[in-house]
Amino acid sequence: MEMSSGNLTADRRFAYAQLLRRDGDAAAAADVLAQTLELVPDWPEGRFALAEALADAGRKYDAIAAFEAYLESDPADSMGAAVKLALLTETAPVVLPEAYLRRLFDEYAPRFEKALREKLHYRAPEILRAALDETQPGTIFARVFDLGCGTGLAGVALRDRAAWLGGVDLSAAMVKGARDKDIYDQLNVGDMSAALDDLTERCDLIVAADVLTYVGNLAPLFTAVRQRLTTPGLFAFTVQRYEGEGFVLGAEHRFSHSRTYIETVSAQCGFQILRLDPAVSRQEKGVDVPGLVAVLRAN
Repeated sequence: MEMSSGNLTADRRFAYAQLLRRDGDAAAAADVLAQTLELVPDWPEGRFALAEALADAGRKYDAIAAFEAYLESDPADSMGAAVKLALLTETAPVVLPEAYLRRLFDEYAPRFEKALREKLHYRAPEILRAALDETQPGTIFARVFDLGCGTGLAGVALRDRAAWLGGVDLSAAMVKGARDKDIYDQLNVGDMSAALDDLTERCDLIVAADVLTYVGNLAPLFTAVRQRLTTPGLFAFTVQRYEGEGFVLGAEHRFSHSRTYIETVSAQCGFQILRLDPAVSRQEKGVDVPGLVAVLRAN
């Protein structure tokens, strides 16, 4: 990530502050970053780093004020201050900022598949494929759309079940990875709901592999999916499982959803649940992350 402020002295102070923070001296890092911002007061990355250092130093309310100041300089929130504020104030946003996700995955794209497969033991596409094989064995779907397609791993898993396969992702770098696989008939860069609105024909299957973890309130997206499905079309997805009620934002900046929440939103948005089962689609630090795999049918 490019972190230059355009001021050599400020950049040196910033680098020193980052070393202090990594060494566990967040208070000193915050002091150096405050001095840095005296030189470059309009530098968003510097303001975000100051807020993080203040949070690490236990200065919660100063950190909240600093994240809010960052948002004034970067209203699109490309670094995810809204996520940090939600965790500090214990209030979950309904969705993560688009600019933050785009920047995150544009930077992650070159090492995305290697990290997912080797470090996180990611298998959401295979879990979705197995669920569809069990609920709709042998079916070739006329039109399949892949929400948050990333580099196309779900597309690879489902290509032989799709006469036509489309996909969308916020990250242009991710979409390039999917396009390089040469398995999609249509790919778009952009928001999932907007991409659904732009579809010229209804789909028989819409999938979301490990994507809804970046959406808290699922109702608007479920509604958009239902409107673009044939009757009876299918919506298949994975989520992280929350043992409480509703949904919650975790420290890893991913949402988890409860089973009852999925059941409620599915019914409200016109879906019948064909399958909603426990599943583990990834690990964090070598530990399985509890999840759910769902196959819904449009009523």
